[in-house]
Amino acid sequence: MPTNVDHLKEVQGVPDFWSKAVLNHQIMLQYIREKDREVLPHLTNVVAVETNTPVKTISIELTFSENEWFTNEKLTLKVIFKKDQDEEVAETEGCVIDWKDGKDLSKKKIKKKQKNKKTGETRQIVKTVPAESFFNAFESRKCPEPKEADDDSDEELEKLMDALEESMQVAMDFNDLYNFEALEYYLNFGQSEQEFAAMHGGDSDDEDCEDDA
Repeated sequence: MPTNVDHLKEVQGVPDFWSKAVLNHQIMLQYIREKDREVLPHLTNVVAVETNTPVKTISIELTFSENEWFTNEKLTLKVIFKKDQDEEVAETEGCVIDWKDGKDLSKKKIKKKQKNKKTGETRQIVKTVPAESFFNAFESRKCPEPKEADDDSDEELEKLMDALEESMQVAMDFNDLYNFEALEYYLNFGQSEQEFAAMHGGDSDDEDCEDDA
C-alpha cells in the first residue's frame, strides 16, 4: 500500500501543487508576507525530513523554478532542537540566498533626513535596512548561551529568539505539509476556519472569546 509520502511523489508534477497548498494553509500565511507570495508560483517541490537521534532535527528543501528574485534552485533549512526538547531551538543551519540585483525581499529602502552638524543643513538620504520576509527564516542562527545572552541587549535578544521561533515554525509547518497535509490543502480543505478546526481538533468558534464588556 502506498504511503502518504509515496502519494506526494506522484503528484509533484501537478501544476502549482505546492504553491496552492501553501496559500491555502492559514497558519503558514501568518509568516509569508504579501510580497513573498509573488515567489510562491515558482515553488515546484518540497522535501522534509525529521530525525530524533541524537537530538530532534527537521530539515526542509524547497525547489524553485527560474524566477526574477534569486538564482538558487533550492533553499534549505535545518532546525536543530535542544536536547530532550521538542519546541526549543538550539540553532538553525540555513543557506545563502543569491538575490538578483534590486530583488532582495529581506531588505527595504527608506528615506531619512540627515542633518549636517557644521552647516545645519538637512538632506534626504536613502538607507537599506532589514525587512520582514519569509525568506529570513533561511538564515543560520544560534541560540546564545546564558553568559552570551547577558551581553546582548533585551531588544537584540528578543529579535534573535523571535527569528529562531519563526524558523522553527517554518520547518515544522513544511514538515507537516510534506508528510501529512499537502493534498488536503491543495484541494482547499483547510481554507475555512471550520474545516481547519475539524482537521486539527480545534474549536473555530471565535465568538466565545469575545469580551462582552
